Amino acid sequence: MKNLIFALLFVPLSLTATASDSQSTNNWVGGVGFINLSDDYGDLSISLNGIVGSLGYKIESDENFTLIPQVRISFGIGDDNVSYFGYKADVELDSFLALSLRGQYQLDNGVYLFATPTYANAQLTISSGGYSETDDEWEFGVGGGIGYNFADTTSAELSYEQYDGTNALSIGLKFDF
Repeated sequence: MKNLIFALLFVPLSLTATASDSQSTNNWVGGVGFINLSDDYGDLSISLNGIVGSLGYKIESDENFTLIPQVRISFGIGDDNVSYFGYKADVELDSFLALSLRGQYQLDNGVYLFATPTYANAQLTISSGGYSETDDEWEFGVGGGIGYNFADTTSAELSYEQYDGTNALSIGLKFDF
């Protein structure tokens, strides 16, 4: 599994070698933002926040449509306190790793729309009464969003994704370089 993840992280690098000279010089895109992961388990609701960084490579297929393989890494900020059957526990987001292939359509007014299938892993730590346990799970998800280019190389975007009942809402800035 680690070899697969390692290989997927370097997909954008291999695409650099095959990119044509006719593409723009700003094919790399990085970003920073805020993510909220939330899920409901019956009467139990969990909401976790994180700071997310992303790196991708733009592959322009026509004038308005772009494919972007990307990796996103997030680390939790804060935790959530939950109570279940009288027991109290702290739930923390240790890390969130997402590998995706994003399809993006550019509109004429600076607005763009995107959809993305994603394979992601969330690592959580649950602590209660001096005992803690860490768990992680890989899941496939799908999402979409909207962005706005407010400068030649800078944009802001809002996205929503779902992974087997877990909702992910993100807001962030993207930078072309």
